[in-house]
Amino acid sequence: MKSAAALSLSLMSTSSLASAENAKLRFLAVGDWGGQDEYPYYTEQQRETADGMAYVAGASRDIPAASFVLALGDNFYFEGVKEGGNDEQRFEATFENVYYHDELQVPWYIIGGNHDYCGNIESQIEFSKRPNTRWTFPDYNHRVVKQIIDSGGPSNSDGSNEKLKTIKLEIIMIDTVQIAGHRCHGPGYESLSKTGYFKPLTLLDVNLDVSSPTLKWIEDSLSNSDADYLFVAGHFPVYSACSHGNTEYLVQNLDPMLKKYGVTAYLSGHEHCQFHFSNEGMDYILTGTGHDCCYAADNKEHLPRHGELKYILADSHDYSGDSGARGGFASFEVYSDGMKVKIHKEDGSVLYEAQLHPRADHFKVGSSMKVSLEGA
Repeated sequence: MKSAAALSLSLMSTSSLASAENAKLRFLAVGDWGGQDEYPYYTEQQRETADGMAYVAGASRDIPAASFVLALGDNFYFEGVKEGGNDEQRFEATFENVYYHDELQVPWYIIGGNHDYCGNIESQIEFSKRPNTRWTFPDYNHRVVKQIIDSGGPSNSDGSNEKLKTIKLEIIMIDTVQIAGHRCHGPGYESLSKTGYFKPLTLLDVNLDVSSPTLKWIEDSLSNSDADYLFVAGHFPVYSACSHGNTEYLVQNLDPMLKKYGVTAYLSGHEHCQFHFSNEGMDYILTGTGHDCCYAADNKEHLPRHGELKYILADSHDYSGDSGARGGFASFEVYSDGMKVKIHKEDGSVLYEAQLHPRADHFKVGSSMKVSLEGA
């Protein structure tokens, strides 16, 4: 496995940043976007969402164009890419021909979802080896690192700038299927129900020979991060208000790490809804409506009672349509003194906006050593 990193911030339900500067970097995130396994291999909702993503990704006077896209799993419905099958056709029809817009010709950083594991997920990793491809899936777990030079103010007369600084964004892309397991239901699975498709994963679904080294890799990556902004992105949610509910193995084994190392935002998909949940200083952003919407919010009562569900987009019943949304995605803007996260409907309109703050210095690698030496 390749090494990785994460991101850390405090989110607040406010749209104002401390300064009026322009964003330094922008990116999008979309989950559960993988079309369908019958011709034409995409859904109309997916295409509408792709159009909305392109609209939001474009540059304007105040903000730069989006630099990359995070794809949060379930890349090919319903049973992944089949070995020896029509993988080339699926890749073109579900990905290339849907996200064809100029604004989306940027790197796409990919992780696998449970549906991808019902096919040949290695084929998706092989897609990354194509020449000049934006599909970036180098390993099951991998890291994204972006550094932005911030002038911090006007230059001196000699052209120098004493306020010049580097802002570092790290995103650890993790394979939550390796951690928590999965099930493949096939085309004849039971109807959407708690005893069928939505039956929660249990310890019996976990392969500890795979899960344990993956969790160790994540902790090593977190403990070595010096990022100003640190995200962890996986397919399965830690906590969820929607139909699948919480992923208990992640609650027990991943969530404590996120808090220990100052990760303030965990990104996920899996649930075909969108929400922002905050609990014990951690924030959880879920966006899983890349190809349709929406599941019901029928697991709100199982969220930690001391947490706060700040926003949710969901139907009253699975796919009842009364949310008024057909799809959606999220976008992020990085500033020198904070970040914005926005949840969008399929047409790009903003449904919700929150603010994220830079990671506290004491969480960054090396800061504790510096403090102890200065105090000696």
